[in-house]
Amino acid sequence: KYTVTERVRGWTDEDEIGLFVQVGAILRGESEITWGEPLYLSGVVTRNSPLWVSNPKQQIAYLGVKYWARLYCPEVILGVYSPDEVEQREEREINPVPVQRMSVQEITSEVSTTTSAQESATNVDAVADDLRERIDTASSVDQAKAIRADIESQKALLGTALFTELKNKAVKRYYQVDAQNKVEAVINSIPNSGEPEAAEMFAKAESTLSAAKRHLGDELHDKYRITLDDMKPEYIG
Repeated sequence: KYTVTERVRGWTDEDEIGLFVQVGAILRGESEITWGEPLYLSGVVTRNSPLWVSNPKQQIAYLGVKYWARLYCPEVILGVYSPDEVEQREEREINPVPVQRMSVQEITSEVSTTTSAQESATNVDAVADDLRERIDTASSVDQAKAIRADIESQKALLGTALFTELKNKAVKRYYQVDAQNKVEAVINSIPNSGEPEAAEMFAKAESTLSAAKRHLGDELHDKYRITLDDMKPEYIG
């Protein structure tokens, strides 16, 4: 067991400043990469393996993938599982009991059970539809966070497929709303043309919009791009 923090031989704190990895992947049902936050080498406190000395790139890459997977697809951390592996399997009966004739009461009970199952499926669909609508209409990051928490609380009811679909949608909406708020804030903060720092603030707005494109989507990005293009002649000579 290692009780000290391992690092590349001969390195100091200063050597690690600014070194990071950023993990991203395209989630099922999406077309763009979902990026995690940068993981800086200097921020990795626990390094209880000699591989941090001999192969630090492998170690920080592994750690970055693990953090990303825990955040965006916790049900398949560091592995891709089929539904058979995720869901509990039923035990096979080696010596089944011979089938007995059913009474009228048993038939009625079975029909009632089938009806209950159908009602349960209908309830799941209703819950999923409600969550989809809330995701689509979320207008703040707090709303998006609350929806994500509700999805987590309904995981058992939704099942693996619906849970994964809705969780990914909620995460995507969170980043879209966050990006939209940042772009609108910087555009609204641009001073009138001719005022101090007006040109610099306009350039910052263009840079912010460009960085937010992958989260905004084409439609929203084009909307803000048109707005800035209309303003550009006043700020850029």
